[in-house]
Parts: sequence; structure tokens; C-alpha cells
Amino acid sequence: MNNFTDDNVWQRSVRDAVLVPQFYEKYATDGRYVLVDKGRFADIIQQRLDVDTIMQSKDGAVVAIEEKIVRWPGYNYTALCLETESCTVKGHESDGWMHFCEADYLLYCLQQQDGGLKCYLINFAELYKWFWPVEKSLNVFEMKTQNRTRGRLAPIADVRKHCGVAEYNLVAA
Repeated sequence: MNNFTDDNVWQRSVRDAVLVPQFYEKYATDGRYVLVDKGRFADIIQQRLDVDTIMQSKDGAVVAIEEKIVRWPGYNYTALCLETESCTVKGHESDGWMHFCEADYLLYCLQQQDGGLKCYLINFAELYKWFWPVEKSLNVFEMKTQNRTRGRLAPIADVRKHCGVAEYNLVAA
């Protein structure tokens, strides 16, 4: 069974070692970015908007990013796990981030065998607009976590075809 706390610690360590120097420091204007992970206000942003990082883009716009960093599973991914139900435990059901995320972009990073990251920066509004009409046609996943998180497997090829996607290959730290 996955442990949220351990997974979150791992994800943040990869973010700090790989994403920060190779993505945020490179693409944020004058290094202007905030990692939203500590403090009362950070908790509010995380819980209400599902935003992990706020940065200023090269054109001066403030951009909100939701990050997903997935460990190397021993094979190459062909789909992204889009969470529709955060908890499916009877009496504790709750919607997943595909329902309420307010980020401008989803930065979905797949760890590679060498420890590097294959990252997809996806326009979240376009992903949302594409996803919900096709949701029922996509395969279901359910995680063996305490919350029994559930969602749909969105083929990467389809996301690339229908949504605004930029790709980045980041090397292991």
C-alpha cells in the first residue's frame, strides 16, 4: 500500500532537485516562482485551488501550476492518471482534482529509468474541456491506497492531440 506522506516527501525531493533548477529557474522570469507547500496560506491554495507552484512566465503573466511527479514503475507510461475521485471509501467520498483544480497548467512528470523526468506541461483548461466529454470512454484506475483514489487513464497520445502540451526532458540530479 502506498504511503501518502512518504510519497509526498519523495515527490518534493525530486521537485527540488530536478524541476526547480531545470524548469522553474529556467522558465520563470528572473527566478520568480513560489513553491506552495508550507504555511496556512499554502494550505488554502492547495486545498481550494489544487496549485503547487506559482511562477511568473517570460511574458510577465502569473501562472499557476499543478504538479504530478510519478515514480519509475519499471515500464514506459502510455497514459496519465487523471483523478476523478480522491476518496472512494464509503462515507468519506470526495471528488478528485479533475473536478476542482484551478491551475493554468498541469505539469505531469514521469520519472524515467535513469532518474530523469519526462514532463508534459498541459494547458489545464484545454485538458478539462477535452476530458469530461470522453471520461466514460477511458479506462478506470483505482489505487490501493487508504483512500482508494480512482480516476481515468488518459492516453498520452490523445492528450497531446487534443490539449495544449509542451514536453520537457529533464536529467536526473
